[in-house]
Amino acid sequence: MLSALIVVLLNSSGAGPTPAKLQKYKLDYQERMHHVHMDFSSTRTAFRQKNITVGLGYEYHVDRQFNGVSVEVLGQKIGRLLFRGDQFWWVGAGIGWWPIRTVKVFMQVGALFDDIGTATQGRVGVGYNLRLFMLAVMPYVYFQTTDGARGSDSEFRGFTWAIGARIQY
Repeated sequence: MLSALIVVLLNSSGAGPTPAKLQKYKLDYQERMHHVHMDFSSTRTAFRQKNITVGLGYEYHVDRQFNGVSVEVLGQKIGRLLFRGDQFWWVGAGIGWWPIRTVKVFMQVGALFDDIGTATQGRVGVGYNLRLFMLAVMPYVYFQTTDGARGSDSEFRGFTWAIGARIQY
């Protein structure tokens, strides 16, 4: 929808891409397989706090005719805005399954670091890939659980969740 609106605006100004160029953008994105991405989300913790999450990662995506698989590495900073309050760092990797070209079901495992120590986290989630020329925006939601090594007073104890968006090239 957003892509169609931008194409309409570009066409009205006389600078729009031709249908052949739009098809080429789509094929180039699918065949590139190497994608760099930035994540922006809000992570809800056990104490009902909202933490801003910013991440940077790399994904290798094998696209088939109707579906695909992907492997990714990701690093994130989780905490209050402008480094106020507790800050956490997450480093991990994951796999993804694309049952159709625009829907991603993923699983990630990683380490959560802060000034107290480390913990292990596991995540499962789903996202929808919206393509815009050679870029993609993927709104997503995931649920995560943290091991019990941090104790019962940890912000990330039990199940927590995040909702956000990934900008991918």
